[in-house]
Amino acid sequence: VIRLQAIQEYGPVIHEFDPYFNWRATQYLYENGYKKFFTWFDHKVWYPLGRPVGTTIYPGMQFTAVFLKNYVFGESMTLNDICCYIPAWFGVMATILVGCIAYETSLSVNSGGSLIGVAVDALKGKYTKSNDMTSKSVT
Repeated sequence: VIRLQAIQEYGPVIHEFDPYFNWRATQYLYENGYKKFFTWFDHKVWYPLGRPVGTTIYPGMQFTAVFLKNYVFGESMTLNDICCYIPAWFGVMATILVGCIAYETSLSVNSGGSLIGVAVDALKGKYTKSNDMTSKSVT
């Protein structure tokens, strides 16, 4: 809900520079394809030198946004809207994943019966395959 507050107040508008650059990179990928994207030299950033975007970017968000635009939403959402909502969607997925991990570690078979057991087991190094992390006397 907090991630959507700016969208509720101001609409789907990109407010900061880094998200704006990511949106421009996504737009370039959408309009020109992945081959030109990886050889794209952007003269609008890092003035006066420019930036070789294809070799200096982690393109996961751009490819995800273009995939969602092409195969999930089509013409029902603009690329700008998808780029504005992706942080909220990824936040929900990350929260669910962390909840699943917390549930898994809280099972009695994994933690010895309590959440304190998880901490104790982690401190003892129970989850490691070797005993290198257990305390040994140094002579």
